[in-house]
Amino acid sequence: MQPHGGTDEEDPMNRTEEVASKAAGAMKAVKATVKGLSGVFKQLTREHGEIAALLMRVKLTSDPQIRRDMYPTIRSELLSHERGELLEVYPVFVQYGELEGIVRAHEQEAGQLEQILSELSSMAYDDRAWAPTFGRLMEMFAQHTRTEESDYFPKANRILGNDVADRMRESYERTRADLRRRSP
Repeated sequence: MQPHGGTDEEDPMNRTEEVASKAAGAMKAVKATVKGLSGVFKQLTREHGEIAALLMRVKLTSDPQIRRDMYPTIRSELLSHERGELLEVYPVFVQYGELEGIVRAHEQEAGQLEQILSELSSMAYDDRAWAPTFGRLMEMFAQHTRTEESDYFPKANRILGNDVADRMRESYERTRADLRRRSP
């Protein structure tokens, strides 16, 4: 997971953390398949697992250097994920009356996520408020992913069907890759 296209030597996230993140994502993708999710919904669920593993690694430390090394990757992953959803996934939902309420709820959650990321980005990594603010980010992310994976994604996959979900995955992945390249 190298958001800026760097080499392993340039990437602050070590190989063990990257492998753990990918493994967590793969496990979530298997669960998504069992639940009948396909296309973009399976991909988003995989990404939730990868990001959750990164979040947990940072939560388990009070070391400012680990925070400094990993937070930019977490921020980039979260922002590109959410913005990719806002650009490619949720606009499709608007076309279906049964999914319109999901769009409004998701937009509000995405705004709250960006607010917490902004707060964290403005703090020093050794600030006493950093850990509790990061905890709020984790709680919000956990609630958001539970809602998407248990409610939004199954309902949307059922209404849209596998073919649309597969096409949405292609456009989402292109957009997310572009967002990751442009991320500061």
